[in-house]
Parts: sequence; C-alpha cells; structure tokens
Amino acid sequence: RGRKGDDPDYASGDDSDGDVSVDDDQSVALRRINPSGKPPEAGIIVKVYVENFMCHKKMSVDLCSNINFINGQNGSGKSAVLAAIQICLGAGAARTNRAKSLQTLINHNGKATHAKIRVKLLNKGSDAFQHDTYGDYVTVERIIDRGGGGGYKLLDYQDKVRSKKKADLDAMLDLFNIQVENPVAVLDQEESKKFLMGKQEDKYAFFCKATELERIDRQYISTLDHVEDLEIQRGAMMKSLRPQAEVVQKLKGEWDECQKLDKIESKITKCRIHAAWALVNDQESADAAVMHKRDRIQEEHAKLEEKLRKHEENPPSEEAAQADDEKLKQLTDEANKAKEYKDELERELKQKKKPQQRLMTDVSQLKKELKRTEKNLKASKANLQEARDAFLNKKGSNESEKAKIVEKQKELEEAIEANEDKHKKYAKKLDEVVESYEAKTEDMEELEEGAKRLYGQMKDKEGLIKELNSQGGSTNLAVFGSKAPLLVKLVQRAMEKGAFKGQVYGPVGALLKMKAGKEKWAKLVEVAIQPLALSTFILDNEADMMVMKRLRKETQCRTHELPLLYMSPGPRYDVRALNVQGIETALSVLDVKKDIIFNFLCDNQRAERKGLAPSKSVSEDKLITMQNGKRVSQVDECYFAPSGDHWQLKNGNLSIRSNTRPLVSNIGKDTDAALKEARDEHKELEDEHRAKRTEIGTLKKTIAEEKKLWNQYNKSAKSLASDIQEQKEELRGLAEELEENAEDDEEEDNTELLKEVEEDEEKVSELKKEIEEKEAKIDEEAPEVEKLESKHEEEEVRNQKITAEIDEIIARIEEGASLRQNWKEKLEKGKRKLASMAVDLTAAEEEVNKLQSNVDSMIKVAKTLLWKEERLLKKKKRRMRAIQGHKKGDGSDDDDDDDDGHDSDDDDDDVREPTDAELEGVDRPRVQKAASYFVSRIETFEEDLERERKKHKITEGDMKAVWHKYKRAKDNLSKVKEGMDRVDSTISKMRDDLKVRRKRWRHFRKHIAEMTNLTFGEMLNKKGSSGLVEFDHKNKSLGLTVQKDSNEASQTSDVKALSGGERSFTTLSLLLALGENLETPFRVMDEFDVFLDAVSRKIALTTLVEVASAMVHRQFIFITPQDLSRLTPGPNLKIIKMRAPDRGGGVQTTLD
Repeated sequence: RGRKGDDPDYASGDDSDGDVSVDDDQSVALRRINPSGKPPEAGIIVKVYVENFMCHKKMSVDLCSNINFINGQNGSGKSAVLAAIQICLGAGAARTNRAKSLQTLINHNGKATHAKIRVKLLNKGSDAFQHDTYGDYVTVERIIDRGGGGGYKLLDYQDKVRSKKKADLDAMLDLFNIQVENPVAVLDQEESKKFLMGKQEDKYAFFCKATELERIDRQYISTLDHVEDLEIQRGAMMKSLRPQAEVVQKLKGEWDECQKLDKIESKITKCRIHAAWALVNDQESADAAVMHKRDRIQEEHAKLEEKLRKHEENPPSEEAAQADDEKLKQLTDEANKAKEYKDELERELKQKKKPQQRLMTDVSQLKKELKRTEKNLKASKANLQEARDAFLNKKGSNESEKAKIVEKQKELEEAIEANEDKHKKYAKKLDEVVESYEAKTEDMEELEEGAKRLYGQMKDKEGLIKELNSQGGSTNLAVFGSKAPLLVKLVQRAMEKGAFKGQVYGPVGALLKMKAGKEKWAKLVEVAIQPLALSTFILDNEADMMVMKRLRKETQCRTHELPLLYMSPGPRYDVRALNVQGIETALSVLDVKKDIIFNFLCDNQRAERKGLAPSKSVSEDKLITMQNGKRVSQVDECYFAPSGDHWQLKNGNLSIRSNTRPLVSNIGKDTDAALKEARDEHKELEDEHRAKRTEIGTLKKTIAEEKKLWNQYNKSAKSLASDIQEQKEELRGLAEELEENAEDDEEEDNTELLKEVEEDEEKVSELKKEIEEKEAKIDEEAPEVEKLESKHEEEEVRNQKITAEIDEIIARIEEGASLRQNWKEKLEKGKRKLASMAVDLTAAEEEVNKLQSNVDSMIKVAKTLLWKEERLLKKKKRRMRAIQGHKKGDGSDDDDDDDDGHDSDDDDDDVREPTDAELEGVDRPRVQKAASYFVSRIETFEEDLERERKKHKITEGDMKAVWHKYKRAKDNLSKVKEGMDRVDSTISKMRDDLKVRRKRWRHFRKHIAEMTNLTFGEMLNKKGSSGLVEFDHKNKSLGLTVQKDSNEASQTSDVKALSGGERSFTTLSLLLALGENLETPFRVMDEFDVFLDAVSRKIALTTLVEVASAMVHRQFIFITPQDLSRLTPGPNLKIIKMRAPDRGGGVQTTLD
C-alpha cells in the first residue's frame, strides 16, 4: 500500500523543485482569517481558565489582542497555560510533552477527581463561527476525568452549552485556521529545544510539518492507495460481465421473431404522417401570394446590407497616411540635423563676432578719448594764438617775412581745425552706426534664440500629437496593460449574458480622475500608486472569481498582468484629511466615485498615508517634526517633484529612494481633448515662429546696410586723418623756420603753451593711430564674419523650406483624417437607414404572420399527429434496437425521444399531448402526393398486419413479455458496463488530479522555501548579520549559512561553530521566518530565548515585538522566565507576571 516508487510524479517530486510553475487559474486561493491592517475579529484567545490542572488549582489569564508575555520563574506554571490551550483545542497529552495521558495532568495535590479547562475565543466580524448561535464569543470547555471520562463543550457568549460534538469543534478550528498541532503555531519547550539543538534532518522535518507539506504528502499517498483499490474493484466487475452478456444474446434471438410485425406497423405510421402533411400542403398553396411584399422588403434590405458591407470593406487607404508619416519622420530628422548645423553656425558666428565687437567697443572708447583730446588741443592752440597775437602787436609789423610765416601758420591751423571738425563729425556718425549695429545685433540674437525655443516647442507638440493619434479614442485602456482593452470587452459581453453575479470594477486606473485644480499632482500620484494596482480588476462577489479567471486566461495574460482581487463591498472608509498647506496625499488629489475603489486604495496602497510635495525640502519642513528627541512624520512616505523620488521615516531614520520609472500622466486622461489642445498650441507656436523668422530677415538686411555705411564713414575719416597729419607736418616746419628768424629778436616766451599744444597733438596722433590699427583689424576679420553670416542665412532659408514641407505634410495628414471621418459618418448613416428598413421589415413580417395564422393552426394539428405517431413508432423501434445492443446517446435517430423524461417504456401505448417546445422540434417531411393516396395505403397495410398476426398467433401481450425480459437483462448488463466506465473515469481523473496536485505541492514547497529564505535574511540583518537557508529536498535536510558581520571570513555553514546565543538567535530567526507564512490567528512560543545571551535576547525581544506590532491582526503569546523590564506594556502589549512558586508544596492559584 502506498507504493511511492510506482508513481513517477512522486519519485521525481522530492529531488528538486526545478522550474516549477502552475497556471494562474490553478493557483491556490488562500483563505485569510482577520485581514491585515486592523485588529483581529475572530479566532484569537480572550481568556484561559483552568481548575485542578497541573500545578494550578484555579487560574484565569486574560490576554490582549496583539502581544502577550507570560513571565515567571521556573515552576511557576507558565507552561501550564500553553498546555491548557493545546489540550482544550483538541491536542493529545503527548503533544504537550508533559504527560503520556490526560489523567496525569490532573492536579495531584488534594482530592480532585477531574480537571476543567476553558479557552474563550473572539467570534466577531465576517469570519465569525455561527454568530447567530454563539454570539461575539465562543468558549471551548474540556473536562478531564480520572476515570477516563470527559469531553468537549462549546459555550456561547452567555456560557450556555450549545454543542458537545467534536465535529463542531473541528469545524470551528478549521474556519479559524487554528493549528495547535503545528509547532510553528504552538511551540512548546520540547519542540523549541529540539528545533534549537536538532540536526539538519530534524529541522527539515520541522519545516515540512510546520508548513503542512508533510500532511499533504500523506494525503497524496492515501489517494494513491485509493486508486489501487478502485483498480481491484474494476477487475472483479470484469469477471461478472461475461455470463450476463450470454443471457442477453439468448433473449435477442427470441425477440427477432417479433420484430417482423413492427415493420408493417412502421409503414402504417409513416403513411399517417404523410397524409397529415399532405393536407397542410394543400392549405399552404393557397396562401403563397401574401408573401410578395415581405420578400420585396427583404430584397431591398439585403441590397443595402451588401452596399454597406462593400463600403465597410473599402475604407480610405492608410498607405498614403503611412507614407506621409514616414516622410514627416524623415523631414523631422532632417530638420533636427539642419537645426543642429544652424545652431553650430550661430555659435561659431557669435564666437567670431566677439573679438570684432570688442574691437568696435575699443574704437568707440578711443574715439571718445580722441574727442576730448582734440577739444583740449583746440583750447591750447587758441591760447598759443592769443600769445602770438599779443607778441606781434607788441613788436609791430616790421618783419614782414615773419608776419607771412605767422599768417601761413594761422591758415594751416585753421585748415587743420576745419578738417578736424569734419573728422569729428565722421567719428560721431561712426559711433552712432556702431551703437545701432551693436543694438540690432543683440536684438537679432534674442530673436534667433526665441525662434530656436519656439522651434523646439513645436517639435515637442508634434511628438505629442503623433503619440495621441497613435492611441486613438477618448479612453486609452492600453496604458494600464496591453491586454486591458480586450479583457474589458470580454467582461462587458459576459455581463450582458448574465455570467456575473456581482459587479466587476477595472482596471482601477480607468476609474480614477484628478480633482479639479489638482492636475499638477498627476505624475507624482502615478508614482505613489503602483502600476500593478492601477491595472487591477476588483470583484465584489467571490463566486465570480472563476469566471474572471477564465476570461483572463482567454486574453493570454502573463502571471502578474491584470491581477484579480476580491473585496467585500462596504461603506466608504472615514479617512482623516492631512491639513498641511502645500502638501497633498495620493488619495486627496483623486476623484474616486466608487466606494470599493476608494477602500481598495486605502487597504492595498495606503494612499491616504502617502504624501505629495513640490520639493524634498518643503516636504521635510512641513511633515517632519521632533517629539521626545525623535523625528516623526505625519505620513508613512512622501513623494516629491521633480523626479518622483520619495522618502520614508522609520524609527527616526530617514531613507530616500530614487524613482527609476519615467513620469507619466494616464489617470483621467481625455485623449480627444488633449489632441485638440495640442493641435491648437502647435498652430499658435507655428504662427509665432514664422513671425520671428520674418522679423529676423528684415533685421539682417538693416544690419548689412549699416555695415556698408560704416565702411563709407570709416574710409572718409581715414582720408581726413591723413590730410590733417600732412598739414600738421607743414605747420611744424613753419614753426622751425620762424624760430630760426627770431634768434636775434626778443625771445617770445611761449614754451609752455607750445609744449602743451605739442603734447595734445602727440596724444591725438597716438589715439588716431590706435584707432586706425583697431579698425584695420576689424576690416581684416569682417570677410570671415560676413562669410559665416551668409552661411547662416542660407541655412535659415533651408530650415524654412523644410518647415514649409513639414507643414504641407501635416496638412495632408489632417486632410486624410478628415476623409476617414467622412467615411465613418457615411457608414453610420447607412447603418441608421438599415435599422429603419429593419423596422419596416418587421412590420411586413407581422402582416405575413397574421395571414398565415390559418396555416399555422393546421401545421400545429399536423405536427401533433406526427409527434404522437412518431412516439408510438419509436417505442416499438426501441424494443427492436434494444436487442441489437445500442446505447442511448450512441448517435442514432431515436436516441432523443425520451430526453424530457415522458413516455417511458411501459405497456400503455396511449401518448400524451405534446408541449409547444416539443412541437418546435418536429421536422416537416417532404410530401408531394395527395392525402387520398396515403389513406388508401394505410387501409392496405392494416389488412396485411391483421393477416400476419393470425398466421403466427402472436398477440401484443406476448411481444411485450419478450421485450420486457430482454429489456431487464439488457439494463442489468448496461448498469455493470456503466459502473466500469465510472470506475475507469474516476481512476483517470484521480491520476490526472494527482499529477496536478503534486505539481502544486512542489510549487508551494518552492514558494515557502523562497519566502522563508527572504524573511530569514531580514531577521538576521537586525543584528548586523546575514544568512541563507539551504533546502536539500532530495536528502530531506535543512542547513543554515550565517555570516556574523560584513567580513566574509565570518561566514560559516556549521551552526555548531556559533556560540549558544548566536545559534539560538539564528534558529529563532528561522522560526520567525517560517511563521510569517502561517495564517493562524494566534501563535504561542514557550522559552524561545532559553539559550540566548543578553545581547541576542535583547535583539530577539525587539525583533519579536516589532514583527508582532506590525501584525496587529494576529495574536502572539510568548512564554519566558527571563527579565522583561525593558518592555513597556501598552494597549497592544501585555505582560502577565506569574506568582513565584511555593517550594513548600503549595498549589499555584493566582496571578500577580
């Protein structure tokens, strides 16, 4: 029995999980007692009460709903609480590891004859056990009698006995998922020590038992044994089949003699049927003309349908649109490249203009300095002339030659002054031209920068328009999953057919909208709410889950695509708003119409606890405060602009996580409105860009004209400067001649004035020279700048040409869209006309129906006659076919005559009146002869039938007797064969089911091992360590690899190499990891810290409290003799202190 080696699935199942996977519709739907996020409502222990049990005479322990520590010295009766829970909830004495029989657990001090144990359980909420009977609390009572009596009782909230059946207790424990036999759910001292000190094989056995893999494996073997029993049963049935078949064959020969008469009766029946339908034909031939109108309407309707079909099959060509799209893409790429080259030219031109502009600025400054210096020179010359005039007046006009020289000097000085005035005018004009040139150049640079910015914005809008055109429709469900549109269509069809008992909501993202004025948070809220949640479909009736899974499978969704979730419908949660200015939550910015979607966002995404902020600094300033020297936050996490990063604050520590997903905005998105808005904005940008380019062209022409004018003025100024220099040289020669002639005369003391004039003249000369040098440099660089400007203008023209081509293609694309829209409108108009014609056709059909009422009544009479005659004939045919071994349902014409359960084979040949549904199933035979012909044939056949009966002396009663004997034998043989078929089917289904279940078992084992490994590492990280759980399913062993710190040298796979405290903490972490996957409402751990050192015990206690506090929907009971002074009791943490034991032999009765 249980030959595991004979089952290939069993033999390969223990080696390795391999790439184990199951279909989504085969996934195990785990029932969860007490959903997470709120206090438990059912299954937790409220109170434990014992009398005369172990060391307690009477004891009562009240427990809180979350964390309970039972603390006391050894011998104080702590473990008796654990034993009481185990015994009262169905465990045997051996499971407690305290006694071999229940009677030995009765208190031996005193004369107690029995012990009483009571465990009071919470029984509220949707998971309550028979709440109408028991109320909010169920108390389990167990009596242990020394004589072996006792039993279980189930008491209601008023302590009234409601049941004494163990089956009711088991049903309640199964509903609450209470597993007192599971060592992870209830871990006593012995199991704890065995787990802490056990070998790898012991730990693996513990793992299998804790996860119920062992129990499922035993059930698999039991089922395999049952299959073998069925195969033995099938062999026995085969042996009894042969004798029955021989009896049936013998009776078949007797019946062959009787079937000849049935042939004549069949001919009579057929003639009667044809006679009835011949009468119908006679009546129908008179009513054929009334159908002409209906046929004409039908013909017009068909022609319109064909016309619409052809129209629908010939939509506007998409090839031209695709070609335009490709051309647009090509031109866009070309425009981008041209823009890059143009930008490069602009940068090069700007770089080339910088030294020229600096030189022009220097020239302008020098000319201003020259102007001041010439003004000073003019004043110095005037002073010198006054001194000379005074000297001449004093000396007289004796010396004509000197006077002539002086006169010549004066003429030259006047000429110089006149030329200098002209030069100043040219210098002023040059300054004005340079100033205007610089201003217009700056204006042009600003215009080109603006045009460049507008062009970039146009490209962005064109990309947006293309993306929106590709999406199509006002609601783009594909953003929530590529299969979402198809699944929504399938759900709608199933809804119309009534396949769902409740409502289906989804995808969730399609049911959300942004509140008015909150649109700026759209991208952040899509980062805060995970994409998987936005693509979820929610059902409010659990019975619809199978239908939804089937539809999901039809769409060929991947494992994690478009997940399904059942949620009980209920009122909208009352969520407290976050009143912080400038800060929102993921829930406060969303407009959620459906209560079930609102509750889903709270339960599944904690959307009311996810903050949204404009920046990181603002979020920290407004949400994080200091309390008792520790940072606290008003939200669990906060997402902030511009990148969607977010921070979390846990235990006062702030951690920041970067967002790697692109920011998108799909919630409440109206694609049609967005497309219209994008096109309008693109048109505005295009007009503004065209105006900018026109203004730039005009400004460039003006700048070119000013450059020509500057060259003219500069050439004239240089010519004047040359003349002035020559005149000054001549003036200097006259002065020297005058000085030679005046050596004998009285010295004229004009030295200082002459020196001043010479210094000013020298300075003017230097300034002009410097100006000429810089202007020469400007002239040298001008051709290269002009060349770059010419290239820039050519590239600008090229860009404008490409832009014009792009505009032309966009116009063609829009024209194509308009053609397609006209095609759709024409199609809709035709469909409306077709619908109107269908109404006319219906009216014509009604008129035909009225005219055919007489024909229908005659057809009903004929069908009734046909149906009755056929039933009588089929009765006789069945008698004939039964002998030939045909089974009902073998595909013969007579197999469906008794499907309604009426007219069973009996001795009464009277046939009932047929129902309307049965008349509808009657096929009309093709009859071409008159009714009189068939009446004549019936009379002839009846005479032949009577003659044959008299000849063979066979009465109707004899035929029935032979037929009934054969029928009984045939039925018995069929039952045996059907039984064998059922056994074969059962064996096949059970073997197929075993394969599937074995596959699920391996998948479940692999999943539990992975989750245990992950949680084990998280537990060790709390102490600064890390570790790995190594499962060897083939050799049934469980090993641990532990690394004490960041140094890899501290890594070890030998747990014995660890200290006692480290080994205990490591094993405790493994135990907690196993418990994370257990769905029992409460867990009990006795002396879990027995071998821990002080540091490990502190970490273990902190870890236990943190894990338990995070699971407010579960109850934890920890039993320990160690010091718990570091723990602070509260609403969710209770410390129960046991009285110290009386070493004098007293009985423990109360608690401190």
